[in-house]
Amino acid sequence: MASDFISNLKNRIQKSKNTTSGLITFSSNNDKNLRLGKCTIEDIMPHLLIYSSLATIDSKEKMWIATSMLVRLLESFTNNLVVMESEIPIGMLGSQEVLHGLYHEPVSEFFSKRTVKNVMSKDLCVIFPNTKVSDMLNAMKKSGRDFALVQNQEGEFSTISARRLLEVGMLCDTQMKVSDMPPKKITTFTKNDTITTIIEKMLTHRTDVLILENTPLFINSQTILEKTSELNYLEATDEFLEAKASSLNLRNGRIIPDNTTIPEVCKIMLGMKHSFIMTQNNVVTPWDLISVLS
Repeated sequence: MASDFISNLKNRIQKSKNTTSGLITFSSNNDKNLRLGKCTIEDIMPHLLIYSSLATIDSKEKMWIATSMLVRLLESFTNNLVVMESEIPIGMLGSQEVLHGLYHEPVSEFFSKRTVKNVMSKDLCVIFPNTKVSDMLNAMKKSGRDFALVQNQEGEFSTISARRLLEVGMLCDTQMKVSDMPPKKITTFTKNDTITTIIEKMLTHRTDVLILENTPLFINSQTILEKTSELNYLEATDEFLEAKASSLNLRNGRIIPDNTTIPEVCKIMLGMKHSFIMTQNNVVTPWDLISVLS
């Protein structure tokens, strides 16, 4: 089980006398200490090759069904739906595809008449047990998505996301702190911005999170999808994109000290419903942490 794997890694870390500050994780197949970027998927997460784990949707399903599923899944270990045809993955559907479609067709017909196949991305990243973590992350960066499918020898699939990799990140042997991470440009919004402006910023900057100016409050793509659900997938309004940001459910970001270590941050994020952290000078997502560790 996944919990047994993590327990085993913790025991090995406690026994280790390694005092270097390198970014190191521990292979489950041997006793050698390896840099995370050089580990393979099989090294760090062998349980994914045994227990199939993914959220799927048929390509013919309507977009309101897909959106309702995403509202529940976006903050989980599976942040995209795998689109299936005849039990074969043919694409993926996440918040980016929904927001892009909604931006161009902000009416209830988008949800009631469009099928998943009309909206999905065909750029599906598929990796294998011997794929190196560094190669996987490069593929994720190329696709602009912290999401990949790993296929085992039996042909079954599991999903990997940055949030799922946090359980590996919290076990890395490093004293690196949040303050050591390169500063990230913060994309902000105001309460008077329209939902049109907010979606434009998310798509342009390829981000799921926007910060309310001069506050720890934020919104993410899940916030917008939840709002469409509250409005019965726009059947209750014809002017969704003209609504102000103040009509959305703003969330509070968690603020932590700059001297918090990266493994500690990974552990904190694993216990959060919305994995988004702020410091005095930076904002951090699971993707930022895994990119630094690798």
